[in-house]
Amino acid sequence: MKKIKFMMLLSVAIGLGSCSTSTQAVYWVNSSQVESSAGAGKMQCLQVYKGDNLSKAQWEAFCAPIEGFTFEEGYFKKIEVSEKPLKDASAGAPNVAYTLVREIEKVKDSRFDLQGEWKLVSMGEMVITPEAQPTLKLNISEMKVNGSDSCNTFMGSIKTFTDKELVFGDLASTLMLCAEKMEVADAFGMAMQKVRQYQLKGDQLLLTDEQGGVLLTFAKK
Repeated sequence: MKKIKFMMLLSVAIGLGSCSTSTQAVYWVNSSQVESSAGAGKMQCLQVYKGDNLSKAQWEAFCAPIEGFTFEEGYFKKIEVSEKPLKDASAGAPNVAYTLVREIEKVKDSRFDLQGEWKLVSMGEMVITPEAQPTLKLNISEMKVNGSDSCNTFMGSIKTFTDKELVFGDLASTLMLCAEKMEVADAFGMAMQKVRQYQLKGDQLLLTDEQGGVLLTFAKK
C-alpha cells in the first residue's frame, strides 16, 4: 500500500515538474516594432518569425517580455529563447516566461539607410531650384512618408518596402495654389505615384519606375 502511494506521489511530482519544464525555440526578431492593443492599452511590441528564410518572413506581433534581450531598431536578430510555462499567471498576463539563451545572428536592415529627410535634386529634365525644391521624409519603422511637393505638404503610408521595392500608398495633400511652383509640384506628385523601386548610390537616393527608369533623385537633407 505504501509502495502504491509512493508511486502515485512520484507520478504527480513528475507531472507537475513537466508542466514547468522549459523548452528552447529560435526566433528572428524584426528590425522594427509594431504598435499593438494589448491589455489595458496600446504598447510597442516585437515582431517575430519562427522560420529560417528571412526574406520571406511572416511577422507576428510578440508583446511578452524576453528577459535579457535588447531590441535594436534597424537590425534583424536571430535568437534562441527559453520558454517556460507559468502555472499561476494572473489574468491578462503572459502564461509563459521567455528568457534569452543566446544571440545567434545580427543582420543590418539596409532599408533603414533611407530613414530621415531627403531633398530633391533632379526630376527628369526639369530644373530644381532651392525656391521650389520638394522634400521627402521616410519613417521606416512606422512605414509612413511625408514631405512637401514645393507648394503643398503631403503625408501617407509606405505600401510595399523590401530591399529593392518601394511603393507608396495614397498620399493626402493640402490644396494651396502656388503659381510659380505648380509645374514642379504637379510633376513631383505624378512621379511619386509611379515609384516602384529604389537604389542608393553614395549619398543619393534614386526612386525608379517598374522598368528601373529614374524618376526622382534625392540627396540627404
